[in-house]
Amino acid sequence: MQRILALAVLLLVPLGPAVGGDKYQVLGPTETLENDLVTIEVAPKIGRVTAYQRKGESNWLMIDDRPPTPGWHWNPWGGDRLWPTSQSLFAQIYHNNGCDPIIDGAPWTLVTKTRTSLEMKSGISPELGLQITRRIDLVPNSTEIIHTFRLDRVTASPFPIHLWNITAVRAGDYFLLESDPTIEHPDNKPFRWWPDTFPAQPKAVLLKPLPILQVPWPATKVKLGTYGRWIALVSGSAAFIESISYDSRLPYLDGSSLQTYIDPERHIYEMETLSPTWFLKEGESREWKVRWRLIDFPDDAKSGEARASYLNNFVHEPEAYLGK
Repeated sequence: MQRILALAVLLLVPLGPAVGGDKYQVLGPTETLENDLVTIEVAPKIGRVTAYQRKGESNWLMIDDRPPTPGWHWNPWGGDRLWPTSQSLFAQIYHNNGCDPIIDGAPWTLVTKTRTSLEMKSGISPELGLQITRRIDLVPNSTEIIHTFRLDRVTASPFPIHLWNITAVRAGDYFLLESDPTIEHPDNKPFRWWPDTFPAQPKAVLLKPLPILQVPWPATKVKLGTYGRWIALVSGSAAFIESISYDSRLPYLDGSSLQTYIDPERHIYEMETLSPTWFLKEGESREWKVRWRLIDFPDDAKSGEARASYLNNFVHEPEAYLGK
């Protein structure tokens, strides 16, 4: 699977505390949700989340308020975005190397909003016959955010769909990814990588006995993926964790349910979660959830093993490994 990162030549910049409103020229007005602990910002004009942070602290996301370069077919805005189908099919579906121009490019419609929740809806992708509704809910007295996606096949299309959630984050110390121990990747590694596009082999370490992969910050760009339920960015004494359901009995056309991409030279760092691939008929739909949390480590959790074990306690999504 080739990934042509035209957006990588633009520098993503972290923002400070979220203020909402009309602070962006390209990304458009933002809607702010908050509880007593965290703030999240959403830009319906681009259909992306642009901020997630504790009150008074810096943003965990990276964004770029610049227009795309004409002819690139990429929108280099960072934040949290959606890809609705396998990247291996982009050239066949869209006749270029970019993603869906409606789901990831056209404005979304704000449907409802309260202080702690928001719902917005995409346009209809003509190639996929797909419309996505995204609901964001802040859990009371918690840093947890629940993202609920509904994918509706409103017109017929032969192409499969999935929910690929890509989160551009700020720099940190390392990533942690769960890795299904029942699946062997090429060369018997606990992860897959794409050497034709990213020749540097990731220096990832499996933290046994937990099936957790630790990915240190590389000197050059790397891309890897695993099958599992959660991925986290560790930064100082805290972590940003994303968790999903995972079932190895279902197809994942991009060869993983979790991915990370790190390009330190261009300041691009991504956490990515993928749903199973669905082959929907007209009128059918699927729902998918992604959970976010900001977690502080206890003082005695210093090592990668200790922190991976601690984060694993916060993941409650069901697991379905073939070996269980």
